[in-house]
Amino acid sequence: MHTTHNSQESPHRWIRRRSARPGRRVHQATDATIRSHLHIGRDLRRALEHHEFVLHYQPEIDTGTGRMVAAEALIRWWHPQLGMIGPDTFIPAAEHVGLIGRIGQWVLETACAQLHAWRAAGHDLRIAVNFSVEQLRRRDIADTVAHTLERFDLRPDDLVVEITESICMHAHDRARESLAHLARLGVRLAIDDFGTGYSSLSYLKRMPVRILKIDRSFVVDLADAADATIVRNIILLAHELDLTVIVEGVETAAQHELLRVMGCDVVQGYLVGKGLPPALFHDAFLAPRRHAIVGQERC
Repeated sequence: MHTTHNSQESPHRWIRRRSARPGRRVHQATDATIRSHLHIGRDLRRALEHHEFVLHYQPEIDTGTGRMVAAEALIRWWHPQLGMIGPDTFIPAAEHVGLIGRIGQWVLETACAQLHAWRAAGHDLRIAVNFSVEQLRRRDIADTVAHTLERFDLRPDDLVVEITESICMHAHDRARESLAHLARLGVRLAIDDFGTGYSSLSYLKRMPVRILKIDRSFVVDLADAADATIVRNIILLAHELDLTVIVEGVETAAQHELLRVMGCDVVQGYLVGKGLPPALFHDAFLAPRRHAIVGQERC
């Protein structure tokens, strides 16, 4: 991320001036924020035009069979000066400057194209992509998804659309309508980062979701009795609602075994494998005679 300092001015002088003129401080801080967003907005537009975004793919593994059932598409930005940038750094800025829709459409099309190539090579798996609330507010989002799937000769249930728990809880009518349209189309809907919303679970019966992804924060201390109880009960609740349960952030064989015993359906995390670009993903998970779980416990 670029900074917005004036290179002709020392940081100490800036601090003294802010202290001496508190009224001016707010105005200058606001200007700096605006310049920062304008700057990254320009860079993000260039990134779209110059094809600087890339997708990495992380496998999701069935706990019972060990078979890979899906790959989650994870966006990265290969910045020409700063190198690889993760989504937590640039996605909020993309939302702020109004580019998240274009980026989200690029992710959808690129992920579907990749799944088409894997399918043509004989690999049976689904693809998962993340949707923002801005995408769900578009009146034509279901038609756009249907057209994209048809373009790449994919079935609707080949696609998993992941939305965060906060979107579910605070979705406006337009977003809820879009989710309903996607569900009627046959797209699988997943709630991502489940357990971080600290709110009523009533939205689970209102939203047409089919998959619950338990947030990685519950897995870190899974050996702890309290965390284990929470995860076990979330799995039981989800199964009562006929939802598939995916647990993120699985890093050790012990965690994997506990989750398997609890009835977790699918796991994702470094034990299985980290996100990889397409060629490396193929070599690690799709090449013949490779076991599904190829990752190692983190040191």
